[in-house]
Amino acid sequence: MKTLLLSLLSLSPVLQAATATPAPAPAPAAAAPAPTTVDEEEKPRPGAYALELWKDPNFAKFFLGTYSVFPDVEPPLSDKDRELLNQLLPMMNKPMEAAGALVKLITKDTNAIFDLTLGNLYLENGQYEPAADLFQRAVDKFPSFRRAWRGLGMVNVRQQKWRSAVTHLSRAIGLGAQDGPSYGLYGFALLSLDRAASAESAYRMALMFQPDVLDWKLGLVRCVLKQAKAAEAAALCEEIVRENPDRTEFISLQSEAYLAMKDNLKAAENLEILSRSGVAKPEDLQRLGDIYLVSKDSSLALSAYKRAIEAGGFEPSKVISQAENLSMQGALFEATSLIKQARESGAGKLAKEDEARLLKLEARLAVSSGKAGDSIPMLQRVVELNPLDGAALMLLGQHYADNKDTPKAVGYFERAVKLKDYESAASLRLATIHITANKLADALPLLKRSNELKANDSVAKLISDIERTLRKGTK
Repeated sequence: MKTLLLSLLSLSPVLQAATATPAPAPAPAAAAPAPTTVDEEEKPRPGAYALELWKDPNFAKFFLGTYSVFPDVEPPLSDKDRELLNQLLPMMNKPMEAAGALVKLITKDTNAIFDLTLGNLYLENGQYEPAADLFQRAVDKFPSFRRAWRGLGMVNVRQQKWRSAVTHLSRAIGLGAQDGPSYGLYGFALLSLDRAASAESAYRMALMFQPDVLDWKLGLVRCVLKQAKAAEAAALCEEIVRENPDRTEFISLQSEAYLAMKDNLKAAENLEILSRSGVAKPEDLQRLGDIYLVSKDSSLALSAYKRAIEAGGFEPSKVISQAENLSMQGALFEATSLIKQARESGAGKLAKEDEARLLKLEARLAVSSGKAGDSIPMLQRVVELNPLDGAALMLLGQHYADNKDTPKAVGYFERAVKLKDYESAASLRLATIHITANKLADALPLLKRSNELKANDSVAKLISDIERTLRKGTK
């Protein structure tokens, strides 16, 4: 028995590791989207960033204000078509009156120019679905109708249908559309599909035609950042901020570039500028907190995280992760303080899984501060919220084992042993309880199962010692 006890003592580090809450598994990498054709109904989804050019009257004029005809890429006009267009032109100052006249005029046989004109009027009025239908009808009537392809691509961008936008804008460019808006929106659609390399080329073309349009510069910065060209992104942002100091989003983007360059100090300086100017977004402040956390400045990290919450950036899972990271650095006061703010901000709004994570963290902090007894109600609440929370079951089982309440300890370990991720650790704990009670025959199968799931030299030695002891006892 003395040999068995010595073997059991050698298992102490193994048991501690088994009881510790396992680190969260890394999130699985996002799967590549399944290939689809543009003919499928495409659902809208947010773009890579918010475009400012929709508010620019010159941009609207560029797309909507031209009603002349270009040879080869425009349907030829008959004398009757020209006469009708001349009658419509005075109405263009009253778009809905012009639209009403066009609706009565257009048939499947009328010139595609009228479908385009009505589509432009609908687009100008924010009626994207009918505008798209009319642009499509125009290209069906005249397949090389460049302006209709461009209009169709533009309305797809407004609808956030990026695959369709790429298809239609590339067709317009192939038909000779050589202008900033066509290339810029083409780049925006590509970037929204996470095709940064292709989008970069499109944005560079757009900037050849419109070198001062910030939307295209913003897209280019995002493209080079996505391709790990951090130094180039930082330099681009520096140039833009120098000429446009009010465009603070470029200061934030430059901080991302500095982080990619591992220049945390410059990144923090940028983010502090935003914070002190009162224009920092929650994600800026969260990034600032992460920088201070990496630098092991827990008080500054806490301050940044709290400011992020106050700025409207309360995301329960993110805040809990921040508190967990603080606690892992031994910043118990800061972790507790952040949890308190999370409780206040998330009152009545926490999902079950977030509430359980928060309770487990509070329990660990209670144990770390020497108040292990305070952790038990928290862990019991976790198990109420999620009866299959193996970490909480293991911690409760260990608490009762330490306090010599064997029936309760066994109850929690037996529940944990049914969970795949905790079967090995729980089997080992149950075996330990049986060995302490001198029930070696009961401990042996549990030790074998634990070692089968997770091989360990100390456990293997203990199994050999018990088998030898049991053989001696049968002689």
